[in-house]
Amino acid sequence: MRTANVAIWHVNPTSLTQAECITTLKTWLSHVEAERMMRFHHAKHQHAFLVSHALKRAVLAQILNLHPCSLEFGIGSHGRPHLLGLAQQRLQFNLSHTDGMVAMAVSQDAYVGFDIESLLRKAPEPDFASRFFTPPEHQDILSRPTHQQNQRLLEFWTLKEAYIKAEGLGISLGLDTFYFQLDQAIPNIHYLPGAKAPSHPWQFLQTKIEPNHLTALAWAPNLNTNCTDEVSDDTNNFSNFSNEAWAVNCVVKSAQTLLENY
Repeated sequence: MRTANVAIWHVNPTSLTQAECITTLKTWLSHVEAERMMRFHHAKHQHAFLVSHALKRAVLAQILNLHPCSLEFGIGSHGRPHLLGLAQQRLQFNLSHTDGMVAMAVSQDAYVGFDIESLLRKAPEPDFASRFFTPPEHQDILSRPTHQQNQRLLEFWTLKEAYIKAEGLGISLGLDTFYFQLDQAIPNIHYLPGAKAPSHPWQFLQTKIEPNHLTALAWAPNLNTNCTDEVSDDTNNFSNFSNEAWAVNCVVKSAQTLLENY
C-alpha cells in the first residue's frame, strides 16, 4: 500500500498581533494581494486576509526552500490559486478560513480540496438543507436531535465544499448532483445520474481543529488519469483509475510559530 502525505496547517488570526510580525507579513504580499486586502472596510477582515495569505506563502516557501515574497501565483477560471513554475506543479494546496481560524491543506503527492467551518456559527435558515443538499442528506440531518442538526449540516457542508474545491469548479459543479453518507468511519461520496464525473478517485477525511472548528479534506493520489464525461448511475465509477491501494497520512500543524519567527 502506498501512502500520500498531507499536512493541514492552521492559525487563529487574532493570535498574531505583534506589530513587528504584522509588518513582516505585509511585505510578503504581492501588489495584487495588498490591493485586495485594502478593499475590505473593516480592520478585522483586512487582518484575516493578511494572515491567510501569509500562511499560504510561509508554508509553501518552507517546503520549496524559498522566501515567501518570491512565490508567484496564478488564478484558475473558477478562482482557485495555484503556484506558477514547472518545478512547483506537484505541490498542491487549498486554503480555507472561517471565524477564528485560517487553515490550508498542502501535499506534494496528492491532489487536495479543503474546507473549514466554525461549529459556533449561527445555524442557517430552515430551508437551507433542502435547497443545497440531496434528499438523503436532508433526511439524515432531520433525523438527528435538534441540538445536533447544525453540526450534522456542517459536516455535510464542509465535505461538499472540499469536493467542489478539489475539482476546482466551485458551486457550478452542482451541490445536489452528489451526496455523502456518514454512517461509517470514512465519509463515502455517491454521484447521482447525470453528475459530472470526478477527475480523480477522491477519498475524504473529516476532523476537528481545536474543539470548535470542523475540517473536511478531499484527497486523491497525484496520478495522470482520464475518466468519462458523465456518471451513468448512482455508484462510484473509477474504472479508468489505477486500482493500486493508497492510504493517506494527514498531519495537523499549528502555524503560529512559523509565522511569528520566520
